[in-house]
Amino acid sequence: MSDNSETERNDAGIPSYDAQAIEARWQRSWEEDGLYKTDEDPSRPKKYVLEMFPYPSGDLHMGHARNYTIGDAMARQARMRGFDVLHPMGFDAFGLPAENAAIKHNTQASRWTHQNIAQAIKTMKRMGFSYDYDRTFNTCDPEYYRWGQWMFIKMWEKGLAYRATSPVNWCPHCQTVLANEQVVDGRCWRCGTVPEKRELSQWYLKITDYAQELLDDLDRLEGWPENVKAQQRNWIGRSEGAEIDFQLADKDGTTPTGRTLTCFTTRADTLFGVSFLVLPPESSLAAELVAGSEHEAAYLELKSATEKVSSVDRQGSAREKHGVFTGRFAINPINGRPAPIWVADYVLMDYGTGAVMGVPCGDQRDFDFARKYGLEIAPIICKKEDPLYEELKDERELRVLSVDWDGAMDAEGYLVQSGEFTGLPGGKHSEAVEAIVSWLKERGLGRETVQFRLRDWLISRQRYWGNPIPMIHCDCCGDVPVPEEDLPVTLPDDLDLGAGQTLAEYAPFYETTCPRCGRPARRITDTMDTFTCSSWYYLRYCDPHNEGIPFSKESVDRWMPVDNYIGGIEHAILHLLYSRFWTKVLRDLGMIDEGEPFTNLLCQGMVKDANGETMSKSKGNVVPPSSVIEPYGADTMRLAILFVAPPEKDFDWDEEAVQGANRFIRRAWRVVWGLACAADASAPLDLAGLDDASKELNRSVHEMGLRCTADFDRGQFNTAISACMELVNAASKYLNETDEDGRSAAVCHRAAHDIVTMLAPICPHWAEELFHEALGQTGSVYNEPWPEFDPSQAKSDTVEIVVQLKGKIRARINVPADAGAEEIEARGRSAIADQLAGKDVKKVIVVPGKLVNIVAV
Repeated sequence: MSDNSETERNDAGIPSYDAQAIEARWQRSWEEDGLYKTDEDPSRPKKYVLEMFPYPSGDLHMGHARNYTIGDAMARQARMRGFDVLHPMGFDAFGLPAENAAIKHNTQASRWTHQNIAQAIKTMKRMGFSYDYDRTFNTCDPEYYRWGQWMFIKMWEKGLAYRATSPVNWCPHCQTVLANEQVVDGRCWRCGTVPEKRELSQWYLKITDYAQELLDDLDRLEGWPENVKAQQRNWIGRSEGAEIDFQLADKDGTTPTGRTLTCFTTRADTLFGVSFLVLPPESSLAAELVAGSEHEAAYLELKSATEKVSSVDRQGSAREKHGVFTGRFAINPINGRPAPIWVADYVLMDYGTGAVMGVPCGDQRDFDFARKYGLEIAPIICKKEDPLYEELKDERELRVLSVDWDGAMDAEGYLVQSGEFTGLPGGKHSEAVEAIVSWLKERGLGRETVQFRLRDWLISRQRYWGNPIPMIHCDCCGDVPVPEEDLPVTLPDDLDLGAGQTLAEYAPFYETTCPRCGRPARRITDTMDTFTCSSWYYLRYCDPHNEGIPFSKESVDRWMPVDNYIGGIEHAILHLLYSRFWTKVLRDLGMIDEGEPFTNLLCQGMVKDANGETMSKSKGNVVPPSSVIEPYGADTMRLAILFVAPPEKDFDWDEEAVQGANRFIRRAWRVVWGLACAADASAPLDLAGLDDASKELNRSVHEMGLRCTADFDRGQFNTAISACMELVNAASKYLNETDEDGRSAAVCHRAAHDIVTMLAPICPHWAEELFHEALGQTGSVYNEPWPEFDPSQAKSDTVEIVVQLKGKIRARINVPADAGAEEIEARGRSAIADQLAGKDVKKVIVVPGKLVNIVAV
């Protein structure tokens, strides 16, 4: 297929390196030959390599290029190592950006999305990525989202999908609700707006049913970064504690009403120090307690103000707390003291039971609140060295001290003023906690329990461009699933998005009949959170053309779990947690056997601009791949991306690094051609007959090959490339220091072949051209076995020894690798004989393979 006969050659007969022509030629050839189609060869071990698929908001940028180059190098090398490789790509195509862009450009979201997908695929092919495009799909394809709807119905049938009315995070800019996980640092994860609280009827997935398993199985994920696992543990937030029942009292604070207010706490040992109870402003009980009272107006004002503050900000320790007294009390079950019930904005509805014990002596937020509103602050836990301990250690009845504290006390120590429990050591999981919980249990006033920070996954979205929730509401039958034969529920393509029309306002979509009773009914007009689409796409890649089921169990058993998953750290909670949940649900539905989707996770570092800012389209500082590909070629871009830093580290985009990568490619091109001119693939390798120069090049081949292979296995592409560079240097030295007639044909072939094959995963077009034209091979370098290297041939016959005199380096000598201490000492003395003249040698220290240190006076 080559046309190199007409390619410009230099004086040595080596053709010039024309990246544009070479890359275009081989990309065309690979596509025509279907080179990257998955083999499905059960006789070979499998390797599933997957990069997180992109959102098609426009063309790809350098952040995408880094992610996909890492995965492509892994996939190519795995194929050469003998694996049956699955390496697919698709597009996470639903979502708000496409809808907003369609509104802005007066077009349909589908048209906008597919235009961007077409451009992204063109760029991917130009970068030489080895994707099996026969398996490509977009999540906005009805053939795909049909199965997302089908899975939703299966979850509904299993009790894992439900509708509930509750306070939600509402983004006024995006005009939709957000799951708790999508409120990052108190702001909308997509647009940065501070969300408001609204009461809406929404659809949820019961991820909390899997909270403990999601937590426990993190220990199985040995191939995941520890910081990602830590973020998930923190988000799941398991807390061991107790539920404690307080009796609601009449306004006098002493007469029980027969109703109970239950608080969750991890510190039951502080129960004697409760001076008030706190409800969040969203609490229906709070609204009930103040209804019709003098406190109602102040409560409503607080509630309204709190709706404009993010959950993160509400919990901040430095933020001023605001509260309203309800006029009601609850009775402390352990000492009978009345505790006033307050409403405060620093308490959240989704923590514990929604009611919190106020213990100001041991919690700074409670302390600040108590001091602001003049509430009791009673010390009930002290360090033994604290003067208060001596004063209070014999107290059995609580007395409030007028102590001018600057802040809450250390919540670890020994109980004081705590009845029969005084003197017990306190703290989480302490003797005091155990004793007090046991006392409460015996009297039916409390119980041990486990709480999780994780809340059920809110999936309802009030926007058009998403997967419709496949439910129908009938006034007679309630919520009814769409019959399976009627799936998918497809989106209309004639909504007037520019006029702000929504599915809820589009009668042809929502008007329907109940599939149970046949009466007029209304289709649910919420669409699903786009993370539902990305929570199972990796399973569909295993069997993407199946029209009868989402995927066959046999295909998933063959390929899952994903062996290498590559994506950004920003997905540590959202996407990764949801995917783990979805996988476990499908396992419990009997569709798959594996409960964890990703064996090894690599979170690649960010690509930053010259000012150290992370590249993003919103900032307008992205470097498009075309800016490198057009002048230098895709292989230069790939090499620069992988060489500039370890894959998990951030790096600043540097044009000089690109130029340096291009210089190396061109130099390596000339070296391979120079070796090829003297090479003979059929020549036998006679190690004993090699001269010193050929023997040293052969040793470098095996030494650098072992290093490169080990670094590939660790995913450290920058050091793998360094090993290849050292081998190129060794080969260049060999060519410069030997005559053409004296070169070993076998060693030249081996060196040229191994340089090409080891760089093939990184610079595939460059390698393919040299594999065919310089080395005269047939087939594809992609199908060439990864070379094997011999550790015994990597060893040098000699080693460099440092010679020191009184601890300072005086010389460096080469000695036989197996030289003994006596020989090393003799050679060391000889090397600095002039410096030893007239001196008395007192001591000689020999470290074989490293140094000889001579002490002389």
